[in-house]
This record gives sequence, structure tokens and C-alpha cells, in this order.
Amino acid sequence: MQSKIKWVLTGALLEGLKRSLKKRVEGDAVPFLQYPPVKNTSIFNRIDFIIAACAGKKVLHAGFTDYPFTRERITDKTLLHLQLKKNALAVLGIDNDEASIAEYRLLTGEENCVKVDITAAYPQTVLEFKPEIILLGEILEHLPNPYQATELLHTSFAAGTKILVTVPNYQALDNISAALHRTESIHPHHYWHFSPYTLQRLFPSEKFTLEQLHFGMYYQQG
Repeated sequence: MQSKIKWVLTGALLEGLKRSLKKRVEGDAVPFLQYPPVKNTSIFNRIDFIIAACAGKKVLHAGFTDYPFTRERITDKTLLHLQLKKNALAVLGIDNDEASIAEYRLLTGEENCVKVDITAAYPQTVLEFKPEIILLGEILEHLPNPYQATELLHTSFAAGTKILVTVPNYQALDNISAALHRTESIHPHHYWHFSPYTLQRLFPSEKFTLEQLHFGMYYQQG
């Protein structure tokens, strides 16, 4: 009950802040405003959305070990890769961390995974998999040059291959809270914060077609 009350109060305060700052998005600010590039934007549980989108599909899962939480996620059965395997037609895991791949193989007994640098090249075994969906979950913010990864996707996989991307949002409530306290909420291994507009620029329209844009909550399935 107390938690619900806190969320209601937070919502009311944010609405008050929104109204008090309305003049900041008028007048000279208008040319710089970027509105969502697609309609029907919604908010979802991130895990639920990914699992539903990948159900019945051939999925190439980048960063599948969730390093450095591989052992923890396998032990408590929350590793997304294992959840995907329950509903997807086929799942191939790729990762650039050899130690976490070895740990995954040891703990699960599964060998169907490949070490890949998604900014350099995809080995033939991955290309022959011919995925219907390529899942980049919380990957791009870890790359010094994420454009190398998106360009390689375009040149490596067949037209019509879908790419499902999730990244941290610079407008997240934790980020706003931290900024108001003169600090920054960001994982020390991240190079970037993304917004809908800046993420879209990593996938230029002459090479990619944007089908959906949504916002996600970071909770486990259900």
C-alpha cells in the first residue's frame, strides 16, 4: 500500500513539474523538439515483450550470457536466454566474453553458442543460422562505436531480418533523480545514453525500417 502511495505522489509531482516547465518547450525551443517517429508507442514489461516477440521464431541472441551475472541468472532461472529457449523455434547465443561462454556451457551443458565480436564479423556458422530476429538487449550502450555494429548487421543479414533492440533511456526516472542531486545514474561500463531520436539515428532509414518503438520496465517476466 505504501509503495502505491509513493508512486501516486511521484506521478503527481512529475505532473506538476511538467506543467511548470511547459514554457521550456515553446517559442525558440520548437525547432529542436523531436517527436516519437511512430504511432501507438506503449510501455511494457521488457522481458514479457521480448519473449512474446521471439515466440516461434529463429532468434540470434547477442550478449546472451548477461555477463557478469551468468552464474547468478542461471541459478535463479532468470537468464533471458534460457527463457527464450522455452518459446522460440530456435535460439543461437553469441557473446564476446569467452569466460562467460565457458561458464554457461559448464552450468547448462549446452554447446550451441558462439564467440562473436558484433562490431567485427559474423562467422559462417552464425550466418548459416539465418535468424528471423536478432536480439540486441542492452548491448549498444556497451560499444565504443555502436555504428559499427548496426552497419555490420545491414551488410551481413538478409533483408527482412528483424532487429529487436533495447537500451537504457536517458529520461529514466533514476536519471532524472540523480541529475537533481548533481550526480549521474549510469553503469560504469556504458559509453552512451540513448533517447528515441538518437537510437533511431543508429539505424538510418535508407538501410532499416522502423516498425515499433516502445518503452520498457526492467522487471522479470510477469
